[in-house]
Amino acid sequence: MISVIICSPDSQRAQTISQHVAATIGVPHELLLVPNAAALGGMCAAYNQAAASAQYDLLCFMHDDVELHTPGWGQRVQDHFAADAGLGLIGLAGSRYKSAALSGWASGQPAYDCCNVLQTTPGAPARVWMHPGNAADLRVPVKTLDGVWLCTRKTVWQQTRFSSVIPGFHFYDIDFSLRASQHFTAAVVYDIDLLHFSPGNFGDAWVEQAIRFHQEWNTVPLPVSLDAAPAGTETAVQRFWLNRLLKEAISAPLRRRWLALNAVAIHPALWKEGLKFFIFPAYHRFKNGTTS
Repeated sequence: MISVIICSPDSQRAQTISQHVAATIGVPHELLLVPNAAALGGMCAAYNQAAASAQYDLLCFMHDDVELHTPGWGQRVQDHFAADAGLGLIGLAGSRYKSAALSGWASGQPAYDCCNVLQTTPGAPARVWMHPGNAADLRVPVKTLDGVWLCTRKTVWQQTRFSSVIPGFHFYDIDFSLRASQHFTAAVVYDIDLLHFSPGNFGDAWVEQAIRFHQEWNTVPLPVSLDAAPAGTETAVQRFWLNRLLKEAISAPLRRRWLALNAVAIHPALWKEGLKFFIFPAYHRFKNGTTS
């Protein structure tokens, strides 16, 4: 039995996802909808409030802009936790390595990143598939997880809880999974298909949260890894994120701050990506014939 927890300020989307969960989960469940996450202060406060009232031993936190394409996915969730008493948290995207450098959940390195998510794209959904080991392994341990879909034991939530200091809607998932994975196994599972209708938002709000997470909120010593990371891994992660964020709507002051905090100026290996990251807004304006 599973308590499904969803934050959704839109009543129509809340109704749609409620009906979808009921039609696909395949096991007894309750649905706890939180319509006012923003008023409560963000995802952490909203999820903690709902989890405190959940009646079942398994909790599933999920976004309201998804569809589960695996009939009876709830049974698969229960089977994963039943198979491993040390398993504390599962998701559909995560990484075996979390850098000390500013980053999201992904490292950008094939040896570490794990993902099985269908993402909406023009034309038809595209599967984002990353598996660093034997593709037959349906559960791969990780250190970080993305919050689009997270399932945990209520006892794990009671011990870990979502942060009491992280506001808003970013990095609640990385913080929770990093802390939970210090005491329990966290894993990406590959036998549940989810379609996500949003590519995510990596603009100013995300960058500001990334900076504050790494400077103020995180309590887990970084970098952290499940594998022996070779020399240069931190630089590789920095390079990946400079390219990943290149075309996002990030203001010039935050671009400069990102470069400064990553000490790009004193790392020649990052100069090329750093320069592109810094000048992209001006290049984009020039290319499109605008000056503002």
